[in-house]
Amino acid sequence: MLKSALKKYFNLDNFRQGQKEIIQDIVDSKNVLAIMPTGAGKSLCYQLPSLLCETYSIIISPLISLMQDQVESLNKDNVRAAYINSSLDSQETRKVLSQLNDGKIKMLFVAPEKLDNPFFVEQIKQTNPTYLFIDEAHCISQWGHNFRPSYRNIKMFADSLGIENISAFTATATPEVKNDIIKQLNLVKPSIFSLGFKRENLELIVSTSKNKKEKVLELVNKKQSSIIYTSTRKNAEQLTEFLKLKNINAEYYHAGQSTGLRTIIQNDFINNNINVIVATNAFGMGIDKPDVRLVIHYNIPGSVENLYQEFGRAGRDGKNAKVVLFYSKKDIGFQEYLIRNNHPNFEQVKLCYDAICNYHKIALNHKPEIQFEIDSNIEDLLRKNSISKNILISSLNILESGGYIQQSPPSMNKRTVKFYFTKEKLKGHIKKLSNSSLKEFLLILVKIYGGKIFAKQTTIDFSVIQNHYNSSTSNIDNQLRQLFKLGIIEYNQLSFNIKFKFLTERIKRERLIFDNKKINEQLENSLRKLSLVEDYVFTSECRFKFILNYFGENENNYKCGKCDNCNSGTTITEDKNYISEIIVRTLQEYKGGLSTSRMLGILSGKSKSIIAKSITTYGSCTHYKNDEIEKYFEILVQQNVIKNFQGNLHLNKEYNLELEPTKKNDINERSFDYENSLELYNNLREERKRFAKKFNQNPEIICPNDILKNLSKDQPTLPSEIMSVSGFTQRMYNKVGEDFLELIKEHKNKSKVNQHKNELPKHISQTYLLIEKGYSLVEIVNLLKLHESIISIQIETIISYYPKLNISSLIDKSEFELIADEIRNGYDELKEIKKTLPNSITYAKIRIVKASLSSQ
Repeated sequence: MLKSALKKYFNLDNFRQGQKEIIQDIVDSKNVLAIMPTGAGKSLCYQLPSLLCETYSIIISPLISLMQDQVESLNKDNVRAAYINSSLDSQETRKVLSQLNDGKIKMLFVAPEKLDNPFFVEQIKQTNPTYLFIDEAHCISQWGHNFRPSYRNIKMFADSLGIENISAFTATATPEVKNDIIKQLNLVKPSIFSLGFKRENLELIVSTSKNKKEKVLELVNKKQSSIIYTSTRKNAEQLTEFLKLKNINAEYYHAGQSTGLRTIIQNDFINNNINVIVATNAFGMGIDKPDVRLVIHYNIPGSVENLYQEFGRAGRDGKNAKVVLFYSKKDIGFQEYLIRNNHPNFEQVKLCYDAICNYHKIALNHKPEIQFEIDSNIEDLLRKNSISKNILISSLNILESGGYIQQSPPSMNKRTVKFYFTKEKLKGHIKKLSNSSLKEFLLILVKIYGGKIFAKQTTIDFSVIQNHYNSSTSNIDNQLRQLFKLGIIEYNQLSFNIKFKFLTERIKRERLIFDNKKINEQLENSLRKLSLVEDYVFTSECRFKFILNYFGENENNYKCGKCDNCNSGTTITEDKNYISEIIVRTLQEYKGGLSTSRMLGILSGKSKSIIAKSITTYGSCTHYKNDEIEKYFEILVQQNVIKNFQGNLHLNKEYNLELEPTKKNDINERSFDYENSLELYNNLREERKRFAKKFNQNPEIICPNDILKNLSKDQPTLPSEIMSVSGFTQRMYNKVGEDFLELIKEHKNKSKVNQHKNELPKHISQTYLLIEKGYSLVEIVNLLKLHESIISIQIETIISYYPKLNISSLIDKSEFELIADEIRNGYDELKEIKKTLPNSITYAKIRIVKASLSSQ
């Protein structure tokens, strides 16, 4: 029966995965909770049962644009559907209710705020609906990413109607949210369907690029559909302008535009008239465009749920698609600001309460019966007390949850235009205009709206204007803004006014009582969700594995094989351990705060400071770019290993890492280093004297004393190392370079064996003993429970002390020769060598072979 109904109503031959089972349970009068990833076809799961039932279904949906799109799409196929939300006036609402009573409607989409309206509830009671479906059901949970207090009224609404057939649908629900949905809706023994969160055709990438606009330009393909999400309307508009200048067919989309304008842009995108949409998160709900090949998060979203829901709009046709998230600390700070701006403190709530009461002249102990509006005057008044509009809206929600007020859905003002002067005077203004495009646009406005546009504020429709004026919707909006700035028209853009009524008498602000614990928990939960987005950014494991674990699908060995972490093999993990270890060592040696720039100078070997050069980690990350190193500062801050205090990096005192020797040994090391350098300096001077005689030149011309001091301190053993010593030139290398290197190697071998034979630090000594006993690298890693990269650094140190140490047990002979061949072929840097070798050969093995060859 279900398959024939699918063909009859939707002209489809087969169900998608899980759809048939979900629909069957709904038809069998079971409660259902369906967690279905974006693009899995959840709307069919409530549409088909609605068409098969005797009466009709109610679908609770949070977004006006979403329900309007669905109703329009259904009615194209002669399916009887309607909606009731704040976009309808009272007459239009009565018309829908009349059709409902006459049995002309099979699906009624309703905004959750309508459930507060007693008149609406009474009307619905008489219509005997069969099913109640809740779309975006995560909105009912305070632990969800888009909690809406009005969703908490759904159960009471269902009870008043006597509806028992309740089913809930969502694309994103953690185990915590899933349990809360069941509890809030009181679903009795529900059938729970989780179709999984895997999207094996998506390639997940995180970028820390600072030049985001240029990076976007690299990623966007002019012939493919792309969605770019920004955190603000301003970002959306500015990025769109940039892309247009680069000949990219792009439009912005945000809640500051009229419903009509957004509909036009949305339809243009679906019909491939626009390639790139740059949007706030207002875009995408219910958009069924299968061929989106790229989704970019230009700014970081506030939760993993938002991230998943938005990137789920890519590759719905099953073909490969790319998802790129740009990360910056600034974006994290902005998201935290938004979160705190939606969670006012109690003093701010009390201030809002008093301001509203005073503005509307409500006396103490008085309860007015009329409805009030929050207009721009109240907003301006509160802004002077540092209360933003977001804080005001959140404060109203808290006052409503406390039982002090009741809000009505916001009323929407449509876009209107009125000329400031008569038709005759307009002719004079048109003659003075040098902009021919504006002239044409003015004449079209007069042609469409006639004399009324001169007499009163006239509602305008962008789609009607486009029939006469061949231009994009954003350009029409820009033309209207220009005419407004020139003083030719009055242009009122889209706006919303919040309405409410008082439920209690006005009381003194000190007597206001709130559920403090609940409000604080909501703030902490939102901040926790944001921190988990950062965890996603800095994870070294498969990114999709992180997503699956977040949503409760614990697949410990899962690898998508497509994300940037999977594609980098072991590089990310090894780099993370290596660089993190080096950063910690640097801070421990320096014993104080280091700015980011000074830390980078030390690690890259570019700092000219004597102190910087005295640190053992100096120049240890020359093969990494600065932005590659910087991201590990963030990782260590997240892990609470280091802290960033007033722009300086500090090692947390409670973090103990046994590194180089104790204080006593440290003093001995410094003493030895001085004597050791002095001995080498004298040896180099003797060698230079020999060459001075050979070339009949002044010794200082061959190599100045200052550079000899640098050589004796840095003690290079490779051509690349000696060329990086401050002041040493190619001319010097041609004369004395090879001989200096041989002398330095001999000196290091002799001095290290003699002076440090019994002075290895304790933790390195353990590694040394295991090597002597013939343990392999893998066995040493497992026994000491340290990462392979850290063990390799220790072995590198041990080899410098004991160059004749037998390391044949550490690495397979064939692998050793393979690595050695590449080094002998001229490859020097670890990354260069790694690229030429099989993935099975790690950085740790390369480091050990390199150290072994250097000591010979």
